[in-house]
Amino acid sequence: MTSTARGARTAARAATKTGATKVATGVGKSYVSGSFSKNLVVGQGGEYKGVKVGAEFKTPKGRGVLVKGIVGYSGPPNRRLDITPELNKAQKKLSVHAVPNPNRRAAAGTKLKR
Repeated sequence: MTSTARGARTAARAATKTGATKVATGVGKSYVSGSFSKNLVVGQGGEYKGVKVGAEFKTPKGRGVLVKGIVGYSGPPNRRLDITPELNKAQKKLSVHAVPNPNRRAAAGTKLKR
C-alpha cells in the first residue's frame, strides 16, 4: 500500500467523523420541541392496532420534515386474544392489554350435546 492511499484513507476517516458530528449537532438544533408527544398516537387505524411515533425537524430557512414510524398488527377476527395498546401521555407510559376475544366462537367439540 502506498503512503498516498494510506493518507487518503486517514483523511476520509477524519472527514466522516467530522461530518457525522456536524449532522448530529444539526439534528439536535433542528428538532421542534413538543413534536414527539404531539405525533405520538396509540390506537386503531382500519384493521390494524398499533403505535405511531413521529417528530418534526426544521431547517434554518424554515423548511421542515416530519418523520414517522408506525408499528401495527392485524390478525384474524376470531383470534384467541384481543390485544390492545394504551397510552397515558401524562405518565409517559405505554401499556398493552391482552384479554380473551369476545368475537371468538367456541372451538369444535367444546359444546355439550343434550
